[in-house]
Amino acid sequence: MLTSCVKWAPLAALLAFAGGAEAQSAATATGPQVSIDLPKPWPLRHLVATGTLTIATTGKSAGVTFVDESGKLAGARIDLWTKLADDLGIKPDFVVIDWPGVLPGLAANRFDIACEGASWTKARLASPDFYMTRPLEVAINVGVALKSSGIATWSDAAGKRLGGVKGEQELKDLLAKAGAKTASLELPGVPEARLALLNGQYDVYGTGMQVAQTLLKGEDGDKFMILGEPTAVDASGFCVNKNEGDLAQAVNVLLAKYSVDGTMASINKKWDMPDTTANLAKLGY
Repeated sequence: MLTSCVKWAPLAALLAFAGGAEAQSAATATGPQVSIDLPKPWPLRHLVATGTLTIATTGKSAGVTFVDESGKLAGARIDLWTKLADDLGIKPDFVVIDWPGVLPGLAANRFDIACEGASWTKARLASPDFYMTRPLEVAINVGVALKSSGIATWSDAAGKRLGGVKGEQELKDLLAKAGAKTASLELPGVPEARLALLNGQYDVYGTGMQVAQTLLKGEDGDKFMILGEPTAVDASGFCVNKNEGDLAQAVNVLLAKYSVDGTMASINKKWDMPDTTANLAKLGY
């Protein structure tokens, strides 16, 4: 996050310099109007394909990024990425890929941007393979079990079989919470992980709150329950190609703008996504 070392003069003094008491009165009544003249197109020099924002997505999270009944990608992140590409002055190109291949593909220069919402971790923030953007949300990770399993608390989960999507931070947080070193089963995506839990291939599924709530609202939702205490509460953002510092800067500027002008809130409301703006503000975002 960029910080400023500029020391601002008192507002009254600035207004007096700009136009005296009349200007001060008018601005005090309406508030100062601030605008940013953003470039369009942005001068992005290292895109995987010139004039195109190549985006990796799993397309497997209901409401976030998924394939709709018409066979097209839809969801909150698809809308947000499409808006980003438009404001950058380039076209979006979505590549559907399972999560285990997302970060390696990003490191291999196959994509410009990826991750529907990757948790900020020490390893990811310090990674030489990609940049992490400013946070999009405060992500709450949880454990999900079948009501019929008899697991109601984390003490009940001791010694049980644990699983989730391979490589996801949500699975790592589940293992840490349960004090386990390895997972019993790792799946390529959310649909497979849900089915494995339903079929009894493991006892507790580590995932994000948004996915967990979708499970409870969907088919056989009455069979699932969320364990009471989260496995972790993190900030999460997008991942940007390591060769594209200019893109990372542009995306951060636009995400900040969307947070302030209501774009983010509007997209989240459309797709019934939780609004974590107040919590992000506590982190300085």
